[in-house]
Amino acid sequence: MPTARLTDRLLKNLKTEQTVEEFWDQSFPGSFGVRVRKSGRKTFVFLYRTGGRRRRMKLGLYPALSLAGARDQAFRFLGAVQRGEDPAEKRTQERGAGTFEELADLYLERHARPLKKPASIKEDTRILNTYLLPVWGRKNFRSITRSDVIFLLDNIQFNRQAPVMANRVKALTSTIFNFALRKALVPLTFANPCTHVELPYKETSRDRVLSDDEIQALWKDLENHAEPTASIFRLILLIGQRPGETKVMRWRDLDDKNIWTIPATATKTTREHRVPLSTQAVAVIEELRPFSRDSEFVFASPRGGNIRWLQKMSQQIQKNTGFHFRPHDLRRTCATNLSKLGIGDVTIARILNHSWPLRQMTAVYNRWDKLPEMGRALQIWGERLEQMVTGKQSTNVLGI
Repeated sequence: MPTARLTDRLLKNLKTEQTVEEFWDQSFPGSFGVRVRKSGRKTFVFLYRTGGRRRRMKLGLYPALSLAGARDQAFRFLGAVQRGEDPAEKRTQERGAGTFEELADLYLERHARPLKKPASIKEDTRILNTYLLPVWGRKNFRSITRSDVIFLLDNIQFNRQAPVMANRVKALTSTIFNFALRKALVPLTFANPCTHVELPYKETSRDRVLSDDEIQALWKDLENHAEPTASIFRLILLIGQRPGETKVMRWRDLDDKNIWTIPATATKTTREHRVPLSTQAVAVIEELRPFSRDSEFVFASPRGGNIRWLQKMSQQIQKNTGFHFRPHDLRRTCATNLSKLGIGDVTIARILNHSWPLRQMTAVYNRWDKLPEMGRALQIWGERLEQMVTGKQSTNVLGI
């Protein structure tokens, strides 16, 4: 984050092209700075740690609050922290969360950051900064009505032409108000203004499944693209795992029995998931060792860490092959072909790490996780896919 010696002259001219950017005062012994929005709005902030957690306080808006006044507040709060106090907690207890922006900050601090994954926290923050805070930020959150919610969602759906995003905004708004109820920030008689507000847009699950001809064309075109990214597409198609989980595959999570254990921290379901790898999948993975070098990741990025973005290659493949698909469609294509090969729905659900109504009940009594059935199913599909893309019977080395 940028640092500078904050002065009134600097603050008057401070701008950003980002949605929001923070500038920290070099002359302050702690973390005191100003948050600047693209709209030009500037808010003084104070950052500190207490009980092992990072806390953030908004001090006021510039220029209504002067730089000198904000710095005095920050010094006062810094002294409280050094005495072992939590100034944000004390202020909340004294006045409660009044504006929607204050409520949103509490939600991020006490619910999102402790309980959600980084990607979800980032998306919640983006939705707040883009859609909610510009409209309701300074509004007392207790005064927001059902009509306010409907008006906001209609604006997103029709004026901004983002119907799916309207659904996401409604879901986050409802979650934030339910958080206020759980934390007793409002009386029990308070009604969540999202209650009885219908979803703006009826979403349908995607049903795109690649045909055999499309699979062949995709696989052939992947030979023209760089590794290790190209093999992410191959592996998703072979074993049907989520693209986001496949991209973070690590060498240490692969054992000598060709089982890939996806840690609970990396799965959408937050359950550890074991995937038996077909011989074809193992062949694809082993081909990537020279590209991985000393990285812990199978799909290592030259810039460090793992490959993160598939969109650019996906668009190029679509241009070359002449048909549209998303990486997640390859997961669905794997599942559909497993079903065509006679694999049962429960085994397919186990492979995909899906939940189903009886899973929680049967899990108590049945600790056998169907790894043998999963392994046989993925091997059958691997051999079928190999035959499809090579025109030959299985050789256990796909595409070679």
